[in-house]
Amino acid sequence: MLNLMAQGPTRAARLSASVAALESGRFAEAEREAGAWEAQDPTDRDATLLRGLALAARGAAAQAAPLLQAAARPGFGHPCRDLARLLPGAPDLVAAQFRACRHIKPKDEALALAYADFLRDAHRPAAAAAVLRALLRRAPGPAAGHKLFGMALLDLGDVTAAIAALRRATALDPRDAAAWSNLGVALKIEGRFAEAFVAHDRAVALAPADAQVRLNRAVARLRAGDFTAAWADYEYRLRVGGRQALPAATLLPALDTLADLAGRTVLAWHEEGFGDTLQFARYLPLLAARGARVLAFVPRELARLFATLDGVAEVLTPPAPAPAYDWHCPFFSLPRAFGTAVATIPAAVPYLRADREEAACWSGQLPAEGLRVGVAWAGQARPWLPGFSTLDASRSMAAATLAPLAAVPGVRLVSLQKGAPAGQARDLPAGAILTDPIAQAADFAATAAIIAGLDVVVSVDTAVAHLAGALGKPVFLLDRYDNCWRWLAEREDSPWYPTLRIFRQPRMGDWAPVVARVAAAVAAKAAMPL
Repeated sequence: MLNLMAQGPTRAARLSASVAALESGRFAEAEREAGAWEAQDPTDRDATLLRGLALAARGAAAQAAPLLQAAARPGFGHPCRDLARLLPGAPDLVAAQFRACRHIKPKDEALALAYADFLRDAHRPAAAAAVLRALLRRAPGPAAGHKLFGMALLDLGDVTAAIAALRRATALDPRDAAAWSNLGVALKIEGRFAEAFVAHDRAVALAPADAQVRLNRAVARLRAGDFTAAWADYEYRLRVGGRQALPAATLLPALDTLADLAGRTVLAWHEEGFGDTLQFARYLPLLAARGARVLAFVPRELARLFATLDGVAEVLTPPAPAPAYDWHCPFFSLPRAFGTAVATIPAAVPYLRADREEAACWSGQLPAEGLRVGVAWAGQARPWLPGFSTLDASRSMAAATLAPLAAVPGVRLVSLQKGAPAGQARDLPAGAILTDPIAQAADFAATAAIIAGLDVVVSVDTAVAHLAGALGKPVFLLDRYDNCWRWLAEREDSPWYPTLRIFRQPRMGDWAPVVARVAAAVAAKAAMPL
């Protein structure tokens, strides 16, 4: 934090002007303003920091490095992290500045950790791991270094090595709740649930109010199928990352604690992922069956489709304000309200429906013969969510990876892929037949109408898989090794969708055997009489 009022208004004016210039990209001006005060007081670390940041932002890494190192303070984040926040779209420039600072202080442990942390945030886990390996060559190395090394190894898919690194971190600093929690995450990926629960319980005992620690434990329990023990912790997701939520006092409680919902209005609202809302829409008719007047507050893309849900009195979309209600409930909290266990999942399908006339219109754009196979190969990246880009990279694939499907005799591929990855369709091998009606589909109701004319949907873990499952269409799910909790562990079926079959990676990042198995399943389906 800059103490701009210390030493009088002249200092405050100069440094405030430097900060304003930095934040608006006027880096030369920022350097002049900070330098003018620094000339009067060469010991002013704030002025030195601002001048260093201004030089660094202009790419003068060698000139900026001694200033940033002089401004660095023990116990505070390194100034290069300030540069990263200032220039979020310039990771190469920030990395160059870190290297220039490390050239001055090659043995600075805190600087090396800050650099590795930046590299991981910039989706460069291999580079982060290399920095940390060099740091950890000397024994025993800092506990924070082993913890960060474990997370970089997880990003790289080396789960076994990540577990070893995180165990080392917890041994060196057994009071670090985050290290225990991360160890639990790694053990959960490997299906070592008993060990994962020990680690997560230790983390919660150390930091009971930490929302991310609670959420990590909930996800492990959910993936193990222990839904009942997980739902309370899972509510902590609403406290992570500054998510907007309606008042906790009117959050729908467990329904077995309510005498009656008759005459009460329940507002169900979309949290973040389309797939999540599609999956848990199944609970809205059940609320209506208990006498509630059910309102669905969802993005515009879902509005027409949700109008087909039984028991929904009204569908609202942003920017409309929240209507009057007695209870509210994010879609992801509905399983908790109903006390859902694996054995009690309401799995009747279809619970969403395509409009028949609209489906008939779209059918004219689909292949007239052969097995019509809808394909989606990438999810929504959601770069605004910390860490989600890494997750999306693991669940998504390149369109060219689906080439074996295109080679199956009698198969006609139909693209269900939206967004930037849709352009990868051109990467399929020459001769592959791919019909692409989805670009003209304005919302999920239109996508549902397209899916209604297909024979099977092949999709990675994204909204398309949930939509097809909710429509009762056969789905072949291409699932990543470190899969989402909703697909559980060691199962090829889904208690959420009776028509869905799971094809999971045998190793982190290895899609080839998954696609080969799906191609065989599609070939078997193509050989059956239609």
